Amino acid sequence: MGSRAKVKKPTKPATKEGRPRFEVEIIALSELKPHPMNYRSHPEDQLEHLTESVQRFGVYRNVVCARDKTILAGHGVVAAARKAGLESIPVMRLDLAPEDAAAIKLLVADNEVEHLAEQDDRKLSNLLKWIKDTDERGLLGTGYDEMMVANLLMATRPASEVADFDAAAQWVGMPEYESGAEAAVQVVVSFRTAKAFQEFTARLGLAVEDRKLPQDRVQKMAMWYPPEHRDDSSALKFKT
Repeated sequence: MGSRAKVKKPTKPATKEGRPRFEVEIIALSELKPHPMNYRSHPEDQLEHLTESVQRFGVYRNVVCARDKTILAGHGVVAAARKAGLESIPVMRLDLAPEDAAAIKLLVADNEVEHLAEQDDRKLSNLLKWIKDTDERGLLGTGYDEMMVANLLMATRPASEVADFDAAAQWVGMPEYESGAEAAVQVVVSFRTAKAFQEFTARLGLAVEDRKLPQDRVQKMAMWYPPEHRDDSSALKFKT
């Protein structure tokens, strides 16, 4: 019998219509590196929602890295996957160096293009309310909590539908909601000079004692309103 010729599989072109070649790989989280030019951070409350999503649905959002495994898109997802205890995740690996212009553009575009989208916040508030009432895990994983939904409701409904925040909190079904409870409001006012501080408090009719501060520290002076006793540090603070 004659020997069979080995058929060589065609290789992917380096580029196609200007797009860099990529491979989807399963990469260990320990090998993925944050991009040194990444300008977004992911606070704990956001990671809590992302981690819930990863634990429940897996990694369904694209994570993209450069050829050396520097993350270009998905820094938050990678952090959440680590928090969820995963060891590896699927990653789209581009044939780019992390410092290439195209790589930096992708880093920015992944973060910023979404702000061009338009959304119906009224529909969103209804959808979030439905999730809260239907899903056993509530709003965790959506990026919202009850307080945020109540505020969204206030911003999307006229007073004829939602009279005040108490009504919004009741509509959302906030577990800590108590009828008639007053919401705490913090107002911080900074002043360029001590004289401006005194004139402002006089206009409001506030009895604030004269504070003699060095001029270079007056700009950092702030006050709480409504006024409270100064020994009540939870209600009134002066930053100096």
